[in-house]
Amino acid sequence: MFEGNGIKRYLSQSHPFPWQKRGLIFEPVGLDYSHGSHPCAFHLKEDLFLIAFTRRDAQQRSHIFLSHATVSEGRVVLHGNPTLALRPGNTGCFDCDGVISVCFVAHQGQTYLYFVGWQNLPEGMWICDTGRARLDFNQLTLTKEFPGPVLGRDKSNPLFAAATAFHITEDGLWQTWYNSGIKWEKTSQGMKPIYGIHYAHSLDGIEWVCHPGLCLPFADEFEYAFGRPSVVKVDDTYFMWYAHRASRNIDSYRMGFSSSTDGRYWCRNDLLAGIDVSVSGWDSEMICYPYVFSHKGWMYMLYNGNGFGKTGFGLAVLEPS
Repeated sequence: MFEGNGIKRYLSQSHPFPWQKRGLIFEPVGLDYSHGSHPCAFHLKEDLFLIAFTRRDAQQRSHIFLSHATVSEGRVVLHGNPTLALRPGNTGCFDCDGVISVCFVAHQGQTYLYFVGWQNLPEGMWICDTGRARLDFNQLTLTKEFPGPVLGRDKSNPLFAAATAFHITEDGLWQTWYNSGIKWEKTSQGMKPIYGIHYAHSLDGIEWVCHPGLCLPFADEFEYAFGRPSVVKVDDTYFMWYAHRASRNIDSYRMGFSSSTDGRYWCRNDLLAGIDVSVSGWDSEMICYPYVFSHKGWMYMLYNGNGFGKTGFGLAVLEPS
């Protein structure tokens, strides 16, 4: 169960969540790797956490790094240099052009990192399906369980299936919210992907039953994509933050919010998201890829800004009520 701190009050009062930005906590440096995107967190003990995030090499192939971090009193501090833990797969595999960190899940004494495998296609198109790796805490390594995806293209998902949020219910049902491709659209700027958030369930986290239809409808004719939903459950309510694009005048990602009582049918109200681009700086052009978690009454949001994580990742918090 997610450790709530009165956040249901904001929802019941239709009050935007008062996220307070705390600035960058990882800024890319060095020549070997750029970016710092798709951060996610796992609680180890006391105030010690493990943070996974994604960096790109000179060929723009994504790799997953791990770093210990201290999380306390509204601050997240990374320890030392991040460790490279997962590389792209072999030629032709679903993850041959990159691996992207998604979400840690602990189950029956084992901790997994779900990740998205990236494969490039002609004309700037791509495929991104979902893999799973086992975490070794002592060695800070990730080992892929299977050479192929655990959730990917099939009769329900003809283009791709990129899972980004997971939850295990009290009766052992695995739930995931994932981006599934709807179509590629040819434009004057090139091929544009249309994709949205879908829902699936599983008994073991490996074999998934996908439910038809979008969890969230597109807002209008200008919106065409959702980026990395993050789902938390407080009592009987699911809270989801996500990135979405675009609007009539803005093509870059902005943050949205929805709530649900069953995880399948959602009430969208982006005005409650409570966080937007800054006037200037690292997240002034774009805000995306949230990961929300709680610790000792505080709520934390790790997120990306300009350039899909090119400027690194930062932190926003909700203080205890």
